[in-house]
Amino acid sequence: MATDRGSVPLAIDIRTRYLRRLRENRTASGRLAEFAKLQQASFRVLRSSPSGYQHFLRRNMASRRAEVIDGVWRPVSPARRAQQP
Repeated sequence: MATDRGSVPLAIDIRTRYLRRLRENRTASGRLAEFAKLQQASFRVLRSSPSGYQHFLRRNMASRRAEVIDGVWRPVSPARRAQQP
């Protein structure tokens, strides 16, 4: 299937504008409903694999660890520590 070089960026631009228009026209309740569906689907995926769920919990709890330094609670995880002011 032969296409000229300009048609792909043009098609991408048209799709981007279409998706942006769809996103802008959704109501707050529609966005929340979509978010709830995504959360339920991700939880089903987690629950479908017991070992994957245990790995997720270990990783999550490890990233939330904290320690007290000079009377101040600080995250142990380097990624979370980087977010501190």
